[in-house]
Amino acid sequence: MKALPIFFKLLGWDILREIRRRETIPNMLLFALLVLFVASVGVDRDSGVKISSSVGPVFFWVAILFAGTVGLSQSFAAEREGGVLGGIVTSPIDLGTFYLAKVAATTLYVVVLEIALLFVYGFFFSFVPASQLGGLIGAMSLFTVGYMGAGVVLAAMTTTLRGGGEVVLRILLVPLMIPFLWVILRQSGLFFQTEIAGGALGGPLRQSHFFTFCVALDAIYLTVGYLLFPKVLE
Repeated sequence: MKALPIFFKLLGWDILREIRRRETIPNMLLFALLVLFVASVGVDRDSGVKISSSVGPVFFWVAILFAGTVGLSQSFAAEREGGVLGGIVTSPIDLGTFYLAKVAATTLYVVVLEIALLFVYGFFFSFVPASQLGGLIGAMSLFTVGYMGAGVVLAAMTTTLRGGGEVVLRILLVPLMIPFLWVILRQSGLFFQTEIAGGALGGPLRQSHFFTFCVALDAIYLTVGYLLFPKVLE
């Protein structure tokens, strides 16, 4: 069987399942909304040193990072509840194709969350993306691809854990994303037109260098995930 038609069928099934369940995106958005609300209340927006504009982007990416784990923890819910993981392993489809379809579906969910969250962030922190909107959405998309590339493998590992699977998922996933978070927080100084954390992380990179670095990290996460996923699922 050809891999591309199977990929699109699996992707369509995953999206259709989420449309029917209507749980993943609302849950992620609610979690991220609470993070940004607490952050906006906790910073002093009247301060002369503009604390809110300096640390606001940090809270924005933290909200995406942890809200994404809510979606990842639900990414195998249908397979787990239906007891079909064993059937997937023994089916004639390529498990790598199943992995890529799952990554594409969860990436779509999280990108929708990020775009909605950007408007929420603008409301709470009085931010207008203006000329940097295209670059910011591109950065969010590249980050999400790598994030889901690593996260789907770890979600498959932790989906059968009772009670603490989502906690274990975060413990394993967040350290893996540190290189990506470091470079994307540096670049956020350009996207959000501010100095992030007082410049402690360093200045922004050239746009071409930044996007090349992100694409390289995406390729690493996806390649390793593609190779490991069949063994993890087995």
